[in-house]
Amino acid sequence: MNTNLSGVSLITYEDKHFEKLTYPLDEIQSQFTKSVYQNIVVDEILNNKNKFPITILYRQEPVGFFVLDKTADHLLVTANPFSILLRGLSINPDFQGKGIAKQALLLLNSFVKTLFPGINEIVLTVNTNNMKAYHLYLHIGYIDTGRFKEGRYGLQHMLFKRI
Repeated sequence: MNTNLSGVSLITYEDKHFEKLTYPLDEIQSQFTKSVYQNIVVDEILNNKNKFPITILYRQEPVGFFVLDKTADHLLVTANPFSILLRGLSINPDFQGKGIAKQALLLLNSFVKTLFPGINEIVLTVNTNNMKAYHLYLHIGYIDTGRFKEGRYGLQHMLFKRI
């Protein structure tokens, strides 16, 4: 599936994307998200039938990545069994500041509805120290539950968006 907006599109991850997605994250960004290498190679998410790696394309080139997660982890954020967890979003530093993450997130609602017709909510957690990402999520319609959870990289806001 391919959804497109302003040169940005979302597609299901393919092995041919790996090389372009192995961009380094700086020390600060590494505190908030796993690298594509960690997701694909270390965590072996391709072997998990409930985790769906997604590539963000910009002008048909792989520049970003995230995982849609249907494991029980989404129930840590919401009681809604028809939700899906967005995790591990990153953009190649060479392409940051162009609005690509925002455009990808705006495409996400229809992308999820097409891939998973029964899903009616996207949930995520964002580190309390990652204010730039937190404000982006709020700006595009995610709602802060007012609850927190302790994550691998520190305290996390719990957010959701009905779709």
